[in-house]
Amino acid sequence: MNLPLLKVKQDVPTRWNSSLIMIERLVNIKAPLSAAMSTLPQAPNYLNASEWEIILDCTHILKPFEIMTAELSGEKYPTLSVVIPLIRGLQHILKNLKTKTDIGDVFRNMLMDIVSRRLGILEKDKIVAKATFLDPRFKKTAFGLLENASNAQKWVSKELTMMISTNNDMENEMNTTESTTTAHTLNSTNNATKSLWEHFDNKVAEVRTTSSPNVTSTLIIRQYLDMPLLDRKKNPLEFWKQHKHTLPDLYNMQLKYLCIPATSVPSERIYTVLEL
Repeated sequence: MNLPLLKVKQDVPTRWNSSLIMIERLVNIKAPLSAAMSTLPQAPNYLNASEWEIILDCTHILKPFEIMTAELSGEKYPTLSVVIPLIRGLQHILKNLKTKTDIGDVFRNMLMDIVSRRLGILEKDKIVAKATFLDPRFKKTAFGLLENASNAQKWVSKELTMMISTNNDMENEMNTTESTTTAHTLNSTNNATKSLWEHFDNKVAEVRTTSSPNVTSTLIIRQYLDMPLLDRKKNPLEFWKQHKHTLPDLYNMQLKYLCIPATSVPSERIYTVLEL
């Protein structure tokens, strides 16, 4: 038939993607396989037209899962932050997918229920939600529910407030130490003249007292949200490098969350190479 030589594939129970690979290969070799089966004297029962329709339905239903798996298995870009938007995209595709068979429709509805039950709750997970919020491509837009987006903002704001408060305490402690050292130096030299910077230092202390970490974190997050969304195809890490000095506290926070991998695939690949 002037077609490439392709063998049938067998699925592996521990790798669900292998089921899709198996039925995709059947579809690719349908014509030569049908011709070969018709010439075998003791050929097993072959697929009929209705069963081929079911296979095509299953292929279309499972394909988005394979694409999502590949996206989440990346190693050269942040993956945890894309979990929520990919799940919402997967739910949208399954909901609008048209099937041609009753079995395909049941299969689609079953997968929609499983995705909603097992993956939909990740929007409420603090770590995943913070990673998505800190990704300049998504922020609050990727969340399916406004309540979950608001909670993510609250969690980031709370952690940011704690970071700012800790930094202020450390800075005040350093300033106190420097002031004590300066006072000892002045006393040791019997210099009664006050520091020329005393007036300015007092004003700075007053400003810090009136500006609470909670207000500061709110202003920082508002500034971040007012920025336009980064193009989805661009690298969010490059964005944070460019705004490292503009949003230093959020920059330090995203280092904590965007580095988390969405799956264990990268580590599994390392062990596979070591075993070989």
